[in-house]
Amino acid sequence: KEILHLLFGFYAIFNVMGNLYLSMIIDTSVDTIICPVMLPAATIQANTVDNKSQDLIYYHCNWHYCHQCEVNVPPRSKHCFLCKRCILKHEHHCSFIGRCIGLRNVRYYVCFLVWTWIGLFYCNILHMDYTYELVGAFSWRVIIGCLFPLGAWLFSLLDHFSLLLSFLCSTSIMLSLYISTLIVQQFFLIVKSQTWHEYQHNIHLYDTGRSLPTNLQVVFGKRWQLVLFSPLISSSPIGDGMSFDMRMMETNDSQRIGTKRI
Repeated sequence: KEILHLLFGFYAIFNVMGNLYLSMIIDTSVDTIICPVMLPAATIQANTVDNKSQDLIYYHCNWHYCHQCEVNVPPRSKHCFLCKRCILKHEHHCSFIGRCIGLRNVRYYVCFLVWTWIGLFYCNILHMDYTYELVGAFSWRVIIGCLFPLGAWLFSLLDHFSLLLSFLCSTSIMLSLYISTLIVQQFFLIVKSQTWHEYQHNIHLYDTGRSLPTNLQVVFGKRWQLVLFSPLISSSPIGDGMSFDMRMMETNDSQRIGTKRI
C-alpha cells in the first residue's frame, strides 16, 4: 500500500512540475509568427454611433497595430505590459508562474491546475485520515484548529505539532478550493470559446456553437483525451493564432447566420 502511495505521489509531482515548466518556457508571443508589414483590411466594421463596446470589438477582433511592440498583431492578441510583448490569443497574465497564458501554453496551464488539484485532494484525504488517528474523534476543537490554526495555538487549543498539522490541513483545503474555482473558470471559457479578456468585455464573436470535443481540440489538440496523463504527449492546439472561426455579423442589407474565418 505504501508503495502505491509513493508511486502515485511521484506521478502527480511529475505532471505538476512538467506542466508548470512547459507553461513557463513555451513562447506564445507574436514573435513566433511572421506579422504583415501592412495592416490587413478590417473584417469587422465598427459602428461609431454605438457605445464604446463596438470599438472594443472592432479593435480586438481585427488585425491592429501595437504601438509598444511596433508591429501589426492578429485578432485576439493583446499586449502584456508585464511581459512587454504581445501574446497570441491572450488569456491572462499568471502572476504565480510569471508568464502570460496564451495560444500555445494554455494546455499546460490547465493541466497544471488539474494535477495540482488532484494532488491537494489526495493530500487532504491523507491529512484527514492521519488527523483522525491522531485526535481520535472530530470535535469543535479540531474544526477550529483546522480552520484557524494560529488562533487555536495562541489560545492553547493546539500544541506545536498539532499546529503544524492543522496548518498543513488548512492550507491544502484553502488552496484546493481556490484552484477549483480556477479550473471551473478555465473550462467555462473553453466551452464558450472565449478568453478571459473577451469574457470581461462581453465579446462572444468566437462562440460558433461548436461541440464540446471540438472546443477541447482547439485548446488541447486532437489528442485531447491523453494530454492529462503526461505533459510529454504531443498534441498541438488547432490553429495558428492568426485566423479564427467567427460568427458572422449582422449587416444593414442582410442578416446572415453562420461562421466565417478571419
